[in-house]
Amino acid sequence: MDNIIPILDNKIGTELNSVNSRDIYKYLQVATKYADWIKRAIDKYEFVENEDFTILKNGNGSNAFLDYIVTLDMAKELCMVSNTPNGKETRKYFISIEKQAQKPLTVIEQIQIMATNHIEQEKKLTEHHIRLEKIELHARLTNQQEFQLKQVHNDFVYRYKESEKLDDKQVSKLHRLSWSAFKKKFMVTRYNAITTGQFDDAIEWHRNLSFIDLWN
Repeated sequence: MDNIIPILDNKIGTELNSVNSRDIYKYLQVATKYADWIKRAIDKYEFVENEDFTILKNGNGSNAFLDYIVTLDMAKELCMVSNTPNGKETRKYFISIEKQAQKPLTVIEQIQIMATNHIEQEKKLTEHHIRLEKIELHARLTNQQEFQLKQVHNDFVYRYKESEKLDDKQVSKLHRLSWSAFKKKFMVTRYNAITTGQFDDAIEWHRNLSFIDLWN
């Protein structure tokens, strides 16, 4: 049977498929005005909003109009009570749509659905990881990272204290010079203002730092 009326995927209650009742109205060639026809049917047959139908507002101001999106069950009933030449045919059409939806999936169809779900999950997981990476790159140092940074800085200073036989005054100056160079390198006002994303670079910078460059 041809696709005489478009099937929508708006979920209403527990129903996954739905139909714009305006399309039913047009196909049935109902003589009454659409708004009067659908409201009368809702009142007469006690259809319930958000169970049997939802209301979709279109346009603005004086151009606004309402469409009633209905479940397939409500659609079948509207056709059955329409008393129009196309009513019976349209009801059969909706029944065929329901049967098709209830038809067991083939192995190929199941694989395709699983593959699609897998791709969607992979996409969501990748997006989640990207968000976490961005957060991590801009996060403040942990206490452990701050301790490590201080430690590698102290290792640098006291290594040269021993090799160059520096006195306490020179050691203090070396501390100031190295921290000053560090803050200039990473464009921060204090050493622990760097982010976790800069941490590895900061450690590596200290390890490659030259005593001669600082002292001169």
